[in-house]
Amino acid sequence: MTQIDPVARLIAIEEIKQLKARYFRLMDSKQWEPLRSVFADDAVFDARASLSIDGNGESGRAAESNDWVYEGGDVIIDFIRGAVGTQRTVHHGHCHEIEVLSDTEAQGVIAMEDQIWDETGASLTLHGMGHYHETYRKVDGAWRIVTSRITRLHVILGD
Repeated sequence: MTQIDPVARLIAIEEIKQLKARYFRLMDSKQWEPLRSVFADDAVFDARASLSIDGNGESGRAAESNDWVYEGGDVIIDFIRGAVGTQRTVHHGHCHEIEVLSDTEAQGVIAMEDQIWDETGASLTLHGMGHYHETYRKVDGAWRIVTSRITRLHVILGD
């Protein structure tokens, strides 16, 4: 493993925390074009566990997510836009565990909680808790998400 200057390591960790904070904010505020800059061009997003604990929903909405693995930054944004569209969403990320592997590579686990309501905000359709397992790459001086996989500890599906 490459020896990294401790100050550079702390700066990288903070930049990655800011990157994930932008992801949540831009998704919840439906800012699709800026959200695209969060992902590397060759990113892979594994959202199979979005609607179930193990990513193997047996019926209903949870079964829809059994094949939710998307490749490429543009494809990922199209998926996210289609999945949350005009629904009201709140995503929180916390307890970042970031390991800087080199000057340009890192990996991490971020605890998360999300809530999604219908377009009117009257009916809660999902409340979930879990983690994002991610890898990151520094591209043109900025960190980007390369791989992202959602895991769930608990999920409640509403109407």
